[in-house]
Amino acid sequence: MNKEVQFKSLFHLSSIITELFPRSGARFLNYAIYNLLGNKFLLNYNSRLADKMLSKANNLEKFLVVSDLNIGDAVIATCGLSTLRSIFPKAEIDFVIKHSTECFVKGNPDISNIYPIFNGAPYPTDIDLSKLIKVANGKDYDLIINFSPLIEDKTFGNKNVVNYSFIVSELLMNENSGNSINNICFLAKNMIEKVFHNFLESDFNVKFAGANIYLSNEAMKKAEKFLMSMQISKENPIIMFNPDASAKYTRIPFDIQITLLKKLSDLGASILLGAGHVEKLIEYRLFNALPLKYRKKVKIIPASTDLDTYSALIDCSDIFITGDTGPLHLAASRKFSRNTGLSLRNKTAVFSVFGSTPPRVYGYDSKRSGFLAANQDAPSRAFISGSPCRNITCINKMAKTCKDVFCFNVLDINGIISEASDHLKTIQKYGEFQHRPVYPKTKLSLTSKPN
Repeated sequence: MNKEVQFKSLFHLSSIITELFPRSGARFLNYAIYNLLGNKFLLNYNSRLADKMLSKANNLEKFLVVSDLNIGDAVIATCGLSTLRSIFPKAEIDFVIKHSTECFVKGNPDISNIYPIFNGAPYPTDIDLSKLIKVANGKDYDLIINFSPLIEDKTFGNKNVVNYSFIVSELLMNENSGNSINNICFLAKNMIEKVFHNFLESDFNVKFAGANIYLSNEAMKKAEKFLMSMQISKENPIIMFNPDASAKYTRIPFDIQITLLKKLSDLGASILLGAGHVEKLIEYRLFNALPLKYRKKVKIIPASTDLDTYSALIDCSDIFITGDTGPLHLAASRKFSRNTGLSLRNKTAVFSVFGSTPPRVYGYDSKRSGFLAANQDAPSRAFISGSPCRNITCINKMAKTCKDVFCFNVLDINGIISEASDHLKTIQKYGEFQHRPVYPKTKLSLTSKPN
C-alpha cells in the first residue's frame, strides 16, 4: 500500500470517528496520536538516525532540499533552507518546488539552483517523481532534505535522506503541551538546527522572524497598473480578501464571507476580492450576491493574475484576510525586490480565519501566546472558530472526508471587523497611507501568463 492510499485511508477513518462522535471522537484522536507519535522518544530516535546518516556522508557541500507540493509548502521549506545556508554558507543548496511558485522563490540568495518540476497537488504524480529522481541523480548530493510526507525516502535510491519526521514529532509534542511556538515555518527552521546540531558553532544564533519572498519589478508594476485601472486611491485604506482555499474545511463559508464583505465595505475601504482557483468563480458569486451599494467598493482581481503580481497586491494592501491556505503564507512573508534585494512596503496586517486546521501550526498572531507573528511591520491575528470536532487529524484537510462541515461554527465575525476597524484607524492616525510604494507606469498586462 503506497503512502497516498495510506494517508487517504487513515484520514477517512478519522472523519468517520468525528462524524459519529464529534467531541469525544476528537478527544480520542488527539489522545491517541499525541501519545503515539508526539513524544521525546521518537524525536530522539529521529535525531540518532540523522546523526548516523551524517556520519556516513564524506562531505556536506551539496544539498538538495525538496518542498512539498502546494504553494504554502514552498514558502515553509525556504525557512529551513535559509537556516541551512546559515550553517553552511559556502554549500551548494538546490531547491525542488512546484512550478508555479518559482516566481517568488527566484532571487532568494540562499538558493543555488531552482528546479520547478512539480505539477501535481496535493499528491505527486508519476511524472513528478520521475523528474525528481532525475534531479536527484543529476549531482552527487551529500544529503537530500525531504519536506514532503508523500515522497518516500526510497524514491532517492541509496542516497542519504533526512525527512519531515523531525517536524511531525515536534509539532505533535508542542500542540499537545500548548506552550511553545508551533508555527510550521518555525518548525522547519528548528528541524534543520536539530539535524545539524553537531555542526553548530557555540555562538550560533539565527534570529527567526519568518519567511521571505522575492518579487520582480514586473509584478510590482502590474500591481500598480491594476490599482490605477480600478481607480483605487492609495491614499485610502485597501483591504484584500481571499475567498478561496484548497479544501471546504478551511474555506470560509459563503454566507459568512458575504457578511464580512458588507461589514468591511462599511469601514470605508476599497476591497480587492481575490479569485477562486479551487472553488472556481466564487468571487463572482460573492460579488453578485452583494447589494449594489457594496459592489461599488469591491474590485475583483482576475483569476489569470500570476502569484508574483498577487503578492505585490498584498504588499499594497493594509489588511489581508483569508482562510487557511497558501496565500496566507505569502501574506505573512516579508517581501523583497528580486532586482535590488531591498525590502518592499511590508505593512500588511494579516488576518486569518481558522476552521478545521490547527491555528498555532498554520496561523500567525502577534498577540496570542504560542503563535508566530507574521513577518510584517503590522499586526497579525488568527480568528479561531468554535469547531466542535477539530482535532489534530484535521491538519491534513485535503484527505479528510467529513460530509458535514462544522468547522466554522461559532465564529466571532464582529471581532474580525472590530480588529480591522481599529487597525485602519491607527494607520490613518499616523498617516501610513502616504507611504505606499509608487512604481513606474508600465504597458504590461495584468492578465499575462503566470511565470
